[in-house]
Amino acid sequence: MKRVKKKTIYILAGALSCIGCLVMMVFPSIALNAAQKGISLWAGSVLPALLPFFICANFMTALGLPEYIGRIFEKPFQKLFGAPGVSAFVFSVSITSGYPMGAKLIGDFGRSKSITQSEAKRMLTFCSTSGPLFMLGAVGAGMLHSTAAGAVIALSHYLGALLNGLLCRIVSRSRPESCCKQSKRMIIAKGTLLELFTDSMITSFRALGIICGYIVLFMLITDFIQFSGILNSLQANWSKGLINGCLEMTVGCSSLAENRELTLLFQCILCTFLISFGGFSVYAQSMSMLAGLNISSAYYLVTKLSHGLLAGIIAWLIGPSLLVWNTAMAGSFGREEFVYGLGFFYQLLFSTKMVIMIVFLFLFTILLDTIIRRAHEGFRDHSGV
Repeated sequence: MKRVKKKTIYILAGALSCIGCLVMMVFPSIALNAAQKGISLWAGSVLPALLPFFICANFMTALGLPEYIGRIFEKPFQKLFGAPGVSAFVFSVSITSGYPMGAKLIGDFGRSKSITQSEAKRMLTFCSTSGPLFMLGAVGAGMLHSTAAGAVIALSHYLGALLNGLLCRIVSRSRPESCCKQSKRMIIAKGTLLELFTDSMITSFRALGIICGYIVLFMLITDFIQFSGILNSLQANWSKGLINGCLEMTVGCSSLAENRELTLLFQCILCTFLISFGGFSVYAQSMSMLAGLNISSAYYLVTKLSHGLLAGIIAWLIGPSLLVWNTAMAGSFGREEFVYGLGFFYQLLFSTKMVIMIVFLFLFTILLDTIIRRAHEGFRDHSGV
């Protein structure tokens, strides 16, 4: 029965691929324009934003840094989320770099047997997030022309992720999981520093190539849906943007930002939901990064839907109080002038300095932990205990 079902899925996938090829042959201009937009988005935004983070994260993993971080944060993350201490490393990198970095690291750790399948599932509930650059810059300042709106979206998104992880811990508390055990020792890659760094770059470009393919694919699907006129039957324009956003969140957020029927608060709520859900484009990218792990696509879909709903509710609650701070529209300024006026912290998010700061923060944490441990051991030796 299972074999017949798998064969049916393969036949259906092959039929859809043939139909897609025929449609692109009949409408080559639409296909070419969509592919150009997708590649332009990848080359102009995704590649420069994610490449430094991918290389640094892969290099830190090869050096064994997550293992040291896991030892320090093991107890608090076990108690709060039922997840291993390495979740601290994955979560910090995920909230800094964005999709699909969290899923990629979880996939890497899962395939190397550094974490169990159940631990990988727990980590997915709160370690798959978007980056501040996209929410504060692209959506808040760029699309909604409001720094306050960007702050509402980012804050709701990250609080929703943490709450999603806590709720998952509460719901699955009764089931015996391996998360109560100490995390397994991580496999540290062997080789010279130059070899490890080169391997990190090769792995990063491979992952980004996969992301490029999915961006182009879903850009094609979105453009052909708009061309077909299927969504014209919907009376509310914002519903079209919401549906498009469920396919590709950037397209959906842009469409919602241009809609004048919605207030700024509801634009924030809907954009928060789309970014937290991620859209099927991010969903497909993340599942490709989780290849080799026994994690069903339905499970990840449910966790992202719950993240989206929780984040949307938080945006609805905190939005009114934060949006009143918005006194100026970003559209009245030039891009460079506006970004400069946002302050040092915001400009920091647009550079790779954040990556360097995270690395030094982790190294400082490890050094502090080592000093405290040695001091404690010295005290015990001196006291004769």
